[in-house]
Amino acid sequence: MILKNATYLGPDHRLYTQDIRVSGSVISQIQETLEPEDKERIIDCSSFIVAPALADCHVHTPDTLLRGLFRDMPLASWYDDSAQGRLQQKLIKYIDNAVGKPEFKTLVLYAYMQHIRQGIAFIVETGQADNSSAILQECAQQIGLKALVDFYEEYPTNPAPTATISHGIHLPEEEDLTPEILEEVRQLCLQERPFLMTHCLETSWRRAQIEKKFGMSTIELLAKKHMLNKKSILFHCIEASEEDIKLLAQYKANVVHCPISNTHSGAGNMNIGSMLQQQINITLGTDYLSHDFWETMRATYGELKQGMKPNLYDARTVVDMATRNAEVFAGETGYQGTIEVGSGADLLFLNAYDAVSPLIDTLDFSNATHNLLTFARAEMITHVMIGGKWVLRNKLFVTIDEQEILNSYAELVNRLFPQAER
Repeated sequence: MILKNATYLGPDHRLYTQDIRVSGSVISQIQETLEPEDKERIIDCSSFIVAPALADCHVHTPDTLLRGLFRDMPLASWYDDSAQGRLQQKLIKYIDNAVGKPEFKTLVLYAYMQHIRQGIAFIVETGQADNSSAILQECAQQIGLKALVDFYEEYPTNPAPTATISHGIHLPEEEDLTPEILEEVRQLCLQERPFLMTHCLETSWRRAQIEKKFGMSTIELLAKKHMLNKKSILFHCIEASEEDIKLLAQYKANVVHCPISNTHSGAGNMNIGSMLQQQINITLGTDYLSHDFWETMRATYGELKQGMKPNLYDARTVVDMATRNAEVFAGETGYQGTIEVGSGADLLFLNAYDAVSPLIDTLDFSNATHNLLTFARAEMITHVMIGGKWVLRNKLFVTIDEQEILNSYAELVNRLFPQAER
């Protein structure tokens, strides 16, 4: 397949207009002009800006049924005995009991549709329901997403990882962590060397919990137990101290920044500036209930501009967090987050020229990445290609029956929330 006359965002954050050849799941050639081989398909891309598809590195699926149920409630109070807490308990119980039933797949595929419409090709999936990891993997494969799926205590397990799905293991959060559980996970890490994920120092309450039990922060504990390394993926890290940040840098751990969910939960802000100065690998995540990844990117950009040294980091920094920085743990699925020869053909096609113009890209100045980040919106995405295959074409899904899922989801919502309760 040749993407003809493609204006694309290159690895150097500059715009180029060239022909791109996709062979199988990868980008095999990029040249000024490519001649088609026998019966090779040609796609005219002259009306699009082509960008690397995005990586959402912290999601909990399914979550859409829970929208608004955690509003204005601090994380430590979730599932309490208030009217809001009891409703949370009811819905979580329903989701747990739905695992293995057709409605659970409806919930998962509906959520995954939201991600793909954002231009996302890769997710780090930490799940929502008990014992649901295998089904999450199945749904990701069905719709076409690449994913690192958290298999919790089921790791290692069936189904096996595939070319587009890899597996990880979870360290329980601070309030649930015990010395015995920590040792079990440590032994598995020594034997299997999986990706290790955890919600890390998300709130001051959780930091107090870990310090009370172990006399140190979660990051210090992981370092002491030889569990902090380039395969560690730590979500949030809002309460990480400067000493914690130095350890993250020393051991080359990965951090996932979730600015929108942090704001909605009232948890606070991660010290993103200090982490960048320590050259920590930072990626981005929507986390929970909100799937607007472009809002997440722009919120991160806003935080950088409010930092002590705003000129050090710009839109290019944020786009890297949303794409290529994920390659460290997404590479097993073929996701690299760049448009260059040899990269996975994970691409989004934006009909966005009017919204982002004027695009100025000279040897002395470029506003391309800044304008895309600031002014582009998910609704401008017309096509999404993942692993060389169309997943979204002309804003319609080609891997699933979109209307069937939408109808099933609407029926499910109406059954759970009848008109008398609305």
